[in-house]
Amino acid sequence: MGKLTQQLEEMHIRIAEMASHEETLVKALSDALTRLDEQLLADVQTIASEHEVRRTAILGELQGLASSIGMFHVQRPQVTQRPGIDAEGATYIPSAGDWREAMSNIRDEGDPSAEVQSAPRALFPHERRPNTSIPFSLAERRRAARG
Repeated sequence: MGKLTQQLEEMHIRIAEMASHEETLVKALSDALTRLDEQLLADVQTIASEHEVRRTAILGELQGLASSIGMFHVQRPQVTQRPGIDAEGATYIPSAGDWREAMSNIRDEGDPSAEVQSAPRALFPHERRPNTSIPFSLAERRRAARG
């Protein structure tokens, strides 16, 4: 019986040593994962900030291009009306490069030689012309091929 108690005691000591060793390994793994997690978070934050800087620069370039061709409406200062100038003339402030307004002014003048005739634009894929005979679905193409 004494031998059995001694063997149980030795097993208890070995289990405690193994548990201690495994606890050390789990702690080391936890520390390594924490370091990697912090490094990954720092990398993601760096990438996000670099992306924001690039996005801001591109947006600035696009706004500059749009304003240079007159498509981006820049806030203009309010014009105060001076006495002696009629109100209609003082309220109109043309925006630079407003080609739509220029085209409407050309058409409004009533001179038939000044009207601009443009070719019809190409259609986008989602647009369809009326009376199109092109079958779109496979079933329509098969019906057209049969008869």
